[in-house]
Amino acid sequence: MKNKFKAAAVAAAALIMVASSVSSSVILADEKTAVPAESTAVGSIGSVSKTVCAAAAMQLVDEGKLELDAPVTDYLPDFRMADSRCKDITIRMLLSHTSGLMGTSGEDFMLFDDRDSDPHDTLLEKLSKQKLKADPGAFSAYCNDGFSLLELVIEEVSGESFSDYVEKHIFSPLGMKDSGTALGDAFRSSGQAGVFVNGSWIKEDYCMASASGGVICSAADLSRFGKAFFTGNTELLSEKSKNEMKKRNIDEEYEGGYGLGWDTVESDDYAKAGVQVIEKGGDLNYQHASLVVAPDENISVSVISSGGNSAVDQLLAKALLDVALEEKGIKVEHPAPEPKETLTEVPEKYKAYEGLYLAPTSVVRITFPDMKFMRIEDLTAETSSVSEYMYTTEDSFVSVEGNIERGKAVESKDHLTLKLSEYDGRDCFVSSSCYDLGTLGYLPAEGYDYIRAEDITVSDEAQKSWEARNGKKYYICSEKYSSVMYSAQPSMKVNTVPDLPGYTNLGTIVDGNHITYNTAMPGSRDLENYTAFSDSEGDKIRMENCNITLISEDSIPVLEEGTESISLRTKNASWYTVGKSLEGKTVTLDIPENAAVYIYDSYDKLHYTSYMKNYGSKVTLPKEGKIVFLGEDGGKITVS
Repeated sequence: MKNKFKAAAVAAAALIMVASSVSSSVILADEKTAVPAESTAVGSIGSVSKTVCAAAAMQLVDEGKLELDAPVTDYLPDFRMADSRCKDITIRMLLSHTSGLMGTSGEDFMLFDDRDSDPHDTLLEKLSKQKLKADPGAFSAYCNDGFSLLELVIEEVSGESFSDYVEKHIFSPLGMKDSGTALGDAFRSSGQAGVFVNGSWIKEDYCMASASGGVICSAADLSRFGKAFFTGNTELLSEKSKNEMKKRNIDEEYEGGYGLGWDTVESDDYAKAGVQVIEKGGDLNYQHASLVVAPDENISVSVISSGGNSAVDQLLAKALLDVALEEKGIKVEHPAPEPKETLTEVPEKYKAYEGLYLAPTSVVRITFPDMKFMRIEDLTAETSSVSEYMYTTEDSFVSVEGNIERGKAVESKDHLTLKLSEYDGRDCFVSSSCYDLGTLGYLPAEGYDYIRAEDITVSDEAQKSWEARNGKKYYICSEKYSSVMYSAQPSMKVNTVPDLPGYTNLGTIVDGNHITYNTAMPGSRDLENYTAFSDSEGDKIRMENCNITLISEDSIPVLEEGTESISLRTKNASWYTVGKSLEGKTVTLDIPENAAVYIYDSYDKLHYTSYMKNYGSKVTLPKEGKIVFLGEDGGKITVS
């Protein structure tokens, strides 16, 4: 059987050609590692860390030190928000993504080759300035801050740092010798798998929120952790706690299948074969992971990859799970989604549902041209964005490609279906989809997409203020020199809708200097509020919940030939546009410790970063590009 697993692992891993490295492991109850775990290469497992945090919390529940339905303030009396409802948030809500917290307080959340406890140390301060997006328990929406807050609870109750707690009470008892956190001993591990960006080796990215995404381990260790959830295995948790974790927390369709710490605790294909499967995926920017466990069949499968994404890792893990189940005589079928039967007429009742609808950061117009099909136009997209859907015999709408009016339309590969529903007394559309990932199979997803826009009133002065910023890019300038955000998403653009006052791509206009998210509904994660302001350096926008500031492209100076050095400032980036005298020129950069340089092309695509390995100090500057110098007070980068 072991040879069959090895063959399956090799074949499945070969399918992930986008990944620079893939490590997988399968553990059964009746034998040791069944898929090669000779390699002890470790990687960041991203949000799979939440299952480790959940296990730690449930251990404390087993010990009677923590109650699932007790308020967080019982354990963290210093936890407060600019919202009195926060006192109603319970431990269970943190574990099940139902707390109503905004999402992610992302300042210096992920770093290259660096670690910093500031996200941990300042979390309560950041939350104290925020409001909730919904009543606690109202709906589920993925939330990193919930687990970061739970990390503080675990530390308070146990009297140990989170890193020390999981090492002593989880990793060590399970024999997970190659596991730790970025803030613990696993930082800069000699066994760290390599990371690629744009085809170049780059220093590893780490998550500073340990419980939310900062655990690092090997695939073999991750499978050992999954083994602790096998039915009858109580080396880590009681059966009562494990059963609590693998129950679907909110039994509402389209709100996700969250358990406590798990993304999914029900999977239709496996349920049809009489098998319960619990799953968790995780992503940093460049490292990814998936853990899939069949508790009653005693099978734990993990995949960790550098490159790709957790969705691909999940399907690879399930491919290996299927092999293990088949060895036990259980055949799981994963049929391709059946095409919908479409009609050429839309019922007249849908005419009443034309109008403007909101997603958290976009506004769309839904129409039914001549009552033949549905058209959705994104009014806040940077470029024209229109999608079309045909009515089906199931009283839903399926996305299509091609020309509907000429009868040349075909169902889209993602099989996206929209259905009219209602939430909080407002019309909305919910979606079901099945993304085609080729040989690996299909990835199902569902959720709330659009909710009917409510009338808003905005002053002419406020509208004009944001229209003056329309089309302008803003560049991150307040993150630490090692922040991954300079690599992953250095800029954002403001787009208003001239014929639709009050709305932008960032959210709804409050006044001339403030924007809030458009709407909060199930699934609306990481919502943000924005403040525009000016200082001596120019026009800026601050993402309030993340505490991240961005500077307008209009305020960025030009770097011309003859510039010999740039003085550095702590958490205050020096942005430049590459001047024409330097376009196409090769320069030599002398970069001190605790400093970094990023260079982008005219589309803000990363051209170079000093975190690229073995690149050298010489770099050619792109036409119409940008360059940012980062470091600490007193530092200096020379350019020659």
